[in-house]
Amino acid sequence: KGLRSQVGTLYGTLAKGPRYLEMAEGYIKNIFLDKNDEICGYEFVHMGKFMDEIKKGTDANEALKKVTGTYGRVTAEQGAVKHIDPRHE
Repeated sequence: KGLRSQVGTLYGTLAKGPRYLEMAEGYIKNIFLDKNDEICGYEFVHMGKFMDEIKKGTDANEALKKVTGTYGRVTAEQGAVKHIDPRHE
């Protein structure tokens, strides 16, 4: 049923600001920033559901597309100006 631990990993520094790595929804792929460089949304992979799809024999790329979701403002029309990888930027 896609169940996993509900533990999140968030951190922040004065130099780079807050970073979301993993939340209850899943593994954070991208963080979306608004014109003030403030977090306005994120894209995540629901890892429990992803592993369930893999076990069923679904192709990994197809499974990844199927279980990837977003939260917040993630398009230019909604106010997101850019996106970053929280592990590298």
